[in-house]
Amino acid sequence: MKIKFLITFLFLVLTFSLSFSQNKYAYVDLLKAMNQSQEGKKLRKEIEEKFSYYQSKGKQIEEKIGELKKQLESPLLSEQAKKEKEKEIEKLRAEIQKLTIEAQTVLNDMKKNAENKLVKKIKLVVKEYSQKNKIDIVFFNAMVSPILYADKKIDITDEIIKLLDGKQDENK
Repeated sequence: MKIKFLITFLFLVLTFSLSFSQNKYAYVDLLKAMNQSQEGKKLRKEIEEKFSYYQSKGKQIEEKIGELKKQLESPLLSEQAKKEKEKEIEKLRAEIQKLTIEAQTVLNDMKKNAENKLVKKIKLVVKEYSQKNKIDIVFFNAMVSPILYADKKIDITDEIIKLLDGKQDENK
């Protein structure tokens, strides 16, 4: 009885492992696809341009504050004029704080939206690629990944980047 059970169990394990080994697997390095694709580079450039905009705006305000501070050092300035300059400096400092908060909010939103948009496109391309190449499962390898090791022969990241860039060209 035990031998019959053992033979049946071994047969089931062998059958399951054979059918499991026939599945085709691949993985995509999500960060690489996001950073090296044309779409990813374009979105990153847009964010960098917006950052530069806020940076230059902040610099302009800082320069105004510097000029006002220099004017405050003048012994010819009346007490009333000094108070007005100090008031203007405080107003500009508040403007910088407001600008900083706005920049953080806008840039974080841009980054989040860009990442979501890009991940959606990558998933679509991966789905099409997988169906075309009869791949059963595709794992994403990102910063925190459940994949501890993956052989390079199942890495389809470069193919996905090429297809993603091809889709980008079609959308122009």
